[in-house]
Amino acid sequence: MATWQGKTRGGLLGHQIFHFTLRYLGLHPAYFLLRFVAGYYFLFSGKSNKHIYQYFREIHLYSPCRARRAVYRNYYTFGQILIDKVAIYSGMADKFTFDLEDEKHLAAMTNGGFMISAHIGNWEMAGKKSDRISKTMNLLMLDEEHRRIKDYLDSVMKERNIRIIPLKDDLSHLIEIGKVLERGELVAIHGDRYRDGMKTVTVDLMERPAPLPEGPFYLALRMGAPVSFAFAMKAGKKHYHFHATPPKVYAPPKGKRITSEHLLPMVHDYIEAVETMLKKYPEQWFNYYAFWRK
Repeated sequence: MATWQGKTRGGLLGHQIFHFTLRYLGLHPAYFLLRFVAGYYFLFSGKSNKHIYQYFREIHLYSPCRARRAVYRNYYTFGQILIDKVAIYSGMADKFTFDLEDEKHLAAMTNGGFMISAHIGNWEMAGKKSDRISKTMNLLMLDEEHRRIKDYLDSVMKERNIRIIPLKDDLSHLIEIGKVLERGELVAIHGDRYRDGMKTVTVDLMERPAPLPEGPFYLALRMGAPVSFAFAMKAGKKHYHFHATPPKVYAPPKGKRITSEHLLPMVHDYIEAVETMLKKYPEQWFNYYAFWRK
């Protein structure tokens, strides 16, 4: 079965092109340019087309014609989200509106905590708006390409309230996470992708078996910190709706080694939150590989 290879669509060159267009032409011309970019992927990106088409056909039970239209809209929406991210980090946040009612759940984690998200919507919007509640967001990151993108965004951001904690084989990131929580800051991590060799736990997502990485849930359980499942979904051309669950502490087993079974209560709550988003925003799923098991 094909798995995630550690790279994310929308690479560094894409961010640079859209930043150039935003800087010299503006938001609407960038969206116009995106129509051609999305069309290119729709016509020529055979592997990702196959997987995202199967997602609409098999998970949401779209008809073949509706699924094909949804594939194009998925690419277009993903491109808009890349543009919006660059625009907001470049100081153009006033061009967007936000429904931030659920930010109170992040603010409630006064002693720090975990924000576990997924590759749906534009979760980095949540990180950008976390400055409203005086919370620094610390992003646990494995993807090398993502790190290069973040370095580039650092050069164009007018405000910086996101820090990177690289995941390392020597587990030194655990020390940094402990320091972050001591400062009352937030730790952000995705809970939906894994690479070959990682420990996984398989649960039903949208009524199909899906393997998830144990790592994000293991970290939150081991640290004994509160957890909120959070997503920033594009709810209009220039509008985002931030969704977050009330923070919850999952107590680690006393005197026992943490096993997959101990992770299941947190994993099931995470699945419920992700399913709620996918049912409401089906076209904002951005995992372009064989995610589900047959």
